[in-house]
Amino acid sequence: MFYKGVGKIVIRDDLPKPSIKLDEVLIKVKYCGICGSDVESFKRAGMYAPGTLIGHEFSGEIVEVGDNVRKLKIGNRVTVNPNLPCYDCYWCNRNQENMCKDSPKALGTLTDGAMVEYINIKAERIHLLPDSMSFEVGATIEPLAVGIYAVQESGIIMGENATVYGAGTIGLMTIQALKVAGANIFVLEPLESKHKLALELGADNVLIPKNWKKIQRLTNRIGPDHIFDCVGIGETIMSAINLVKKGGHITVVGMDPEPMELKNFYGLSVFNVSLRGIYAYVQDTFRTAINLLEQKKINVKPMITKIIKLNDVPEMFEILANPHNEIKVLVEIE
Repeated sequence: MFYKGVGKIVIRDDLPKPSIKLDEVLIKVKYCGICGSDVESFKRAGMYAPGTLIGHEFSGEIVEVGDNVRKLKIGNRVTVNPNLPCYDCYWCNRNQENMCKDSPKALGTLTDGAMVEYINIKAERIHLLPDSMSFEVGATIEPLAVGIYAVQESGIIMGENATVYGAGTIGLMTIQALKVAGANIFVLEPLESKHKLALELGADNVLIPKNWKKIQRLTNRIGPDHIFDCVGIGETIMSAINLVKKGGHITVVGMDPEPMELKNFYGLSVFNVSLRGIYAYVQDTFRTAINLLEQKKINVKPMITKIIKLNDVPEMFEILANPHNEIKVLVEIE
């Protein structure tokens, strides 16, 4: 499934089965998720290179193992960290591979990804799935890692108040990570059809954005200690600056490739508000995500709203590029 530029997703069925290097394994892909960044690139361009085979949220089974691979074997059920660090720069040497000098080089964005029958992967990018975990759940570990990493890096403390902007896939993953961290969680989501699921997955209050001042009242007119903007547009960032408490923290998780105008930086400074971006995750985040799923502290199954076949992908991109009620759409690879 190839991204050919804005509005163009093309199916190809003539791809050869890849060969593997000594330090690689070959994976038979079982499920691959459609990410919001896939759809954004389809709608209006983004970080994706035209001609790239898409897909970076996936699970599968190892069917071949390179001669230098020792800890993996044929038949292992796996998921993959799709980021492709250089392993040798300042950041990689400090366990900050998501800040690698080559970032955002990753499977499915700047190099070919996993919405295909077979993919060859370096063994050290592989994470084993527990026997109790389905391939469908395994394909959601990558977006879960995004939410977990955002919460971990925020420094939130048990009992603090947090507001999440947006109850899409990343918003819902962030909500669940915040619940594990012991936060009190408010959510601002314009689509009321998503409110029930946000509450089921851990939110304490869910409001439409125009009612944001109610959060101030519910926090003794102080405002939330932390805000996680899982939308990442100018409007939500400025709203967050107005809502967060003095001395509070805003973490921008969502990414919008379009230029934006930000106002009220006076308030950002005068109220001592910390505003930071966050990108992706590190290897340890994947291990944490798998452990939390295995311990049933996080539940992603209600978020999988549709499973489709490869031939249905172009039509689904057209649907997802417009207002819709889907959360996570998985592609079954046969």
